[in-house]
Amino acid sequence: MNVKGIESLDLSYTGFHLNEIPKWVTSSTIIYSLKLARCGIKIKLDDWKPVETYFYDYIDLSDNEISGSSAGLLNRTNYLVGFRASGNRIQFDMESVKFPNTLKNLDLSRNLVFGKLPKAISGLEKLNASNNHLCGPITRNKFPASAFSGNDCLYGSPLSPCKA
Repeated sequence: MNVKGIESLDLSYTGFHLNEIPKWVTSSTIIYSLKLARCGIKIKLDDWKPVETYFYDYIDLSDNEISGSSAGLLNRTNYLVGFRASGNRIQFDMESVKFPNTLKNLDLSRNLVFGKLPKAISGLEKLNASNNHLCGPITRNKFPASAFSGNDCLYGSPLSPCKA
């Protein structure tokens, strides 16, 4: 395909088996919304180098076979409102991410994310960090226990107290 620019692309749950994020998506300079959930993508996120990430406002890469770290991608986006990457093999230290001030929805559930939860999560509207390898205290927030369940050693409200 010879595509010069895309503002929004949603191929989620269509049955496509892309194997990688197509070059015509990666080369788009004006893409704002990218939804490729369950598209059979098998990449290392560190190797995905879109031409422009600054203007992304929503990215959904859930339920693929993506590995690597999303920290670099999250650190290069300035207007990101939503990021979903649940059900992959993404692995990074949660403390290494400087979340954009615009981020409101974050779903990293069912991955290999580790480290402590940053204080920045309290500014989110929706969060799912369940079933990872996060440890440490949970800062005061408005999220249900299900947003944090299934981690190695998170503690504090809203989770039940640890049993000795």
